[in-house]
Amino acid sequence: MRIELELSPQEAHAMLEAARQQYRLRYQDEFWKARYSHLPHGLRHGSILAHCKDMAANKKLLGALALALGHDTQPARATP
Repeated sequence: MRIELELSPQEAHAMLEAARQQYRLRYQDEFWKARYSHLPHGLRHGSILAHCKDMAANKKLLGALALALGHDTQPARATP
């Protein structure tokens, strides 16, 4: 499915911040659930996204908004 949406830069930024906060809260809630306790911490994120389709969709929304705003979607890397 493809969705097109026209937002002002201010609306897109506000939506990005709201979606990030929602994602963080939901991720923390899911991370400690018993269904993931058998997985090492490093493998839980992918399992959570596979199980929680709304979070997978939210992650795509975050990427699309960040890209539209010209934000780097990759975490900052330390340089030696």
